Amino acid sequence: MNQTSTTQLNVFVVEDAAEVRKRLIEMVRGVSGINVVGQADTVVQGMTDVLESNVDVLLLDLQPTGGSGLEVLARLKRMRPEMHVIVLTNIAGPQYRQASISAGAEFCLDKSQEFGLVPGILRGWAEAAGDRPAD
Repeated sequence: MNQTSTTQLNVFVVEDAAEVRKRLIEMVRGVSGINVVGQADTVVQGMTDVLESNVDVLLLDLQPTGGSGLEVLARLKRMRPEMHVIVLTNIAGPQYRQASISAGAEFCLDKSQEFGLVPGILRGWAEAAGDRPAD
């Protein structure tokens, strides 16, 4: 039995810019197999809510209000190593991309040029999750 259509990945968005957060959520909701389970605009709220939720994928601003996205990423990946993470930033230089990947993100995307890649990445993860055999 193909489970691709029944598998849901739970996505959480941490982004301090309200318009960017809104646009991200709209894009994510358009992907089959994806469920947005929460959003936050600060480091503290994001950390708390992600840890209290069943999150499969985190979309994380590199510079959220109240702290460093890299610190959030490193802490959350220690607690939830299986969680997929896409870092989004306006400062996507090589050093930030490498730091994000080293901290546990699968992708570090430039908001101004690579924003549109998010749905395809999520679609791939949702399809891969649907292809896994049931436990």
